[in-house]
Amino acid sequence: MKKLFLFFCCIFFIASSYAQGGFAYGVKGGLTLGIQKWNGFDRSVLPKYNGSIFLESIPAEKRFSIFGQLGYHIKGSRVKSFFRNPTTQDITRRNIDTEFRNVSLILGGKSAYPISVNNAKAYYLFGIRGDYNINYSGDAFLPFNDEDVNKFTYGFTFGGGIEIPLSRLSGLLFEVQISPDARPQVFYPANKYSYTTSQGVDVFVGETKVFNTAFEITIGFKFLRVVEYEEE
Repeated sequence: MKKLFLFFCCIFFIASSYAQGGFAYGVKGGLTLGIQKWNGFDRSVLPKYNGSIFLESIPAEKRFSIFGQLGYHIKGSRVKSFFRNPTTQDITRRNIDTEFRNVSLILGGKSAYPISVNNAKAYYLFGIRGDYNINYSGDAFLPFNDEDVNKFTYGFTFGGGIEIPLSRLSGLLFEVQISPDARPQVFYPANKYSYTTSQGVDVFVGETKVFNTAFEITIGFKFLRVVEYEEE
């Protein structure tokens, strides 16, 4: 965590030096939809939440900028199960979640374009991302333990949104991001785990690689710190 904080501070100084006209900072948060496959099988989407802080340069042309983002994201997937009460025959629905609670650090670029609605701007962004897993919780149907979970994963983030000015130095953000992982969150080799069927047959689990993909919808606030130069 200390390394992540120091790295984020480095982004701050890079953004400040790059942005001759100042820099921007802000907070955002919202809905995370987690997507995973286990052994090739799709699981249900896991709806959770995220929150982030960010720093962004303000270049002189006010179009392309670099940014750093540090956030908390819950990723994973869900199994929808149904249980029948043998006495009453009532059917109860139960969601079984597999959650990975990660801190994410993104460094990337952003390009904005003015649109003719209340001086708003549309933008798109791309970043390289690193995740650190704080902790996780799994369901009883999935065979994995601590040694199978990669604490560090990495991937990419793509997104876009709209920025609506609230004043000269503040704005409101509506943003969508998708973040696929390039390194699996969970990995274990073939035949490490097995289970016994109702017929008494032992079945070994094949090699398993589980990648996170997070689709996020966020709302945020952006604040500008503008550097103005006076002519002598």
